[in-house]
Amino acid sequence: MPKKLLATDNFATILIYHRFGDERYPSTSVSLKDFRRQMEYLKENGYNVIHLKELYNIVSSGKPIPPKTVVITIDDGYKTTMKAFKVLKEYGFPFTVFLYLEAVGRYPDFLTKEELKELQLSGLAEFGNHLYSHPDLAVLRARLPRERYLRVLEREEELSRKRFKELLKEEPEFLAFPYGSYDRVSLSFFKKRYKLLLSQDRGSYSGKESPIPRMAVVGSLSSFKRFLQNLKVEPLPVVNHSPDVGLLKENPVKISFTVEDLKNYENCQIYTSGNGWIKAEKRGNKVETPFPVKVKKLKTRIGVRCFNKKTRRRAEFFFLVIKKPAPRTGR
Repeated sequence: MPKKLLATDNFATILIYHRFGDERYPSTSVSLKDFRRQMEYLKENGYNVIHLKELYNIVSSGKPIPPKTVVITIDDGYKTTMKAFKVLKEYGFPFTVFLYLEAVGRYPDFLTKEELKELQLSGLAEFGNHLYSHPDLAVLRARLPRERYLRVLEREEELSRKRFKELLKEEPEFLAFPYGSYDRVSLSFFKKRYKLLLSQDRGSYSGKESPIPRMAVVGSLSSFKRFLQNLKVEPLPVVNHSPDVGLLKENPVKISFTVEDLKNYENCQIYTSGNGWIKAEKRGNKVETPFPVKVKKLKTRIGVRCFNKKTRRRAEFFFLVIKKPAPRTGR
């Protein structure tokens, strides 16, 4: 008898890769042996590996995401993407490459125009925008006045879109933030121009999260054990949270998440970069830190993880905050 599906089975795991079999950059690479093992597991265990565009079409039509859905994304467009392509062709898996557009077709370590054409003609690859100069928008937001920051966004959008069309003869529909950095201003700016925005926040996608979380498969995060764990993480239905995305208004900060049907979850913890995991308190429909937390880094990922009592899976939700640098004091 087939297993009865729960509402929480309808989510997608979006994987993010960068380099493949590149020992020069161990922190952003995955070994080809590990990559092949991961793809073999997806194939043998009946995972529904689809294009990002297909996932968008499913969600925008209001249909539920099929169980065991996976989207493979590759950021930057390094030359080693061709090593991954060889494996992905064997398994017939579609994938999305987000292009660092100043670099591809120009710099030695990146895909050439001919390789981009080969990928495009394969029918397996689709492409998205990773902006022109690969800027860290969190760093820029912390340091620039709002109007100057908006001018940077406009320039990146103009140059990247122009270069994308030159290389691929099509318009970009999806954007992945370089370094996974974003804030309220950039989210609002790019939401008007792209169908989906993707981050590097941990988590899975129910069709509601924006920007869309992705599971990193790089360096120490690329082990097979972690890969299997990440496939089982479900979305935590966070309704709202404090602090908000982007620039922090106060620091230290009390962190809280309002969670739908919180009664279904237990053993909640809250995470901040630089501080690690803290056992959280449950108050009504909220999960909170027991005390204000000092945000230490300019870019800090804040997340909450609970255990779903019904599905017996971990459920997670993460977002990014930005700490303004301390003002410089003159002598």
